[in-house]
Amino acid sequence: MKYSIDPDLKPLLPFKFKKHSTLTRHLMNAFFKASFEFTKPKSPFNRKRLTIQSRDCEKITCYHYYKDDFEHKNMLIYLHGGGFQTEGASFHQKMILKFAEHADLQILYVKYRLLPKYRYPKAFEDVVAAYQYLKMQTKTFQFPSLFVGGDSAGGNLAFALALYDRDQGNHLIKKTMLIYPVLTRHTHFSSNDMYQLTPMWNQHLNQAMWKAYLKHSSEDTYASLLERDMTELNTVYIETAEFDPLRDEGIALEKKLRQAKIKVIAHHTKKTLHGYDVLPHANITKMLMQQRIHFLKGES
Repeated sequence: MKYSIDPDLKPLLPFKFKKHSTLTRHLMNAFFKASFEFTKPKSPFNRKRLTIQSRDCEKITCYHYYKDDFEHKNMLIYLHGGGFQTEGASFHQKMILKFAEHADLQILYVKYRLLPKYRYPKAFEDVVAAYQYLKMQTKTFQFPSLFVGGDSAGGNLAFALALYDRDQGNHLIKKTMLIYPVLTRHTHFSSNDMYQLTPMWNQHLNQAMWKAYLKHSSEDTYASLLERDMTELNTVYIETAEFDPLRDEGIALEKKLRQAKIKVIAHHTKKTLHGYDVLPHANITKMLMQQRIHFLKGES
């Protein structure tokens, strides 16, 4: 099937897979990890490696991005996408550095544990551990407001953390930014049926991800999120892509949030594919980066 996509996104068309082999995943992760680790932020930004302890006492790596005068700047916890199974890449770092520069933020980037070795709730527990770390290290981290954001599977973890923050009665997270997020294990949405083999992300990859992520788990409280109560959340930003099996999940989330009287800023993009941030120079990506920055700055 041909898709009427934005001409800027045509380089993504060859990336059409029903599944990723173990070898493919290992190679992708090796490349993404190297590209991330060896791409250092340019002055005036710094990147400090932090090691925190997870609930099961394993070590989790995070990166703190900041300028020298980071004290009293708002903090964004950012969670990369990749189907819960691939590393964040250099484009994620470039993205969050733009947030740091143009929205005047400090950022905590969390390298949560991945499939297939670590299944739900390990990734979510790592994100909670990072959140708790920020709460405890008050001498090191001082920030007026705490935000959370993520793309794809990272969007799932970001919204899960916002719900956890609400459930604990903390209400520390003031803004939640979701970029083409994974939201529910259920597949009754028409976009899931329509986009069985779209480039970048599709029905086959989505079903395989959920099967692996929730394997051996009898509950999904902080995994399949669209079924949750949406009351008492702070402002939520949502982006969806037109040719994406996840599209209708994002649209449904907007509807549920509005019904719960939560402030929502939504951009349901046209002629787009899941993962358009891989192409930062595409006009649609640049336009949406401006929308995200406005949201994080409080200009929306």
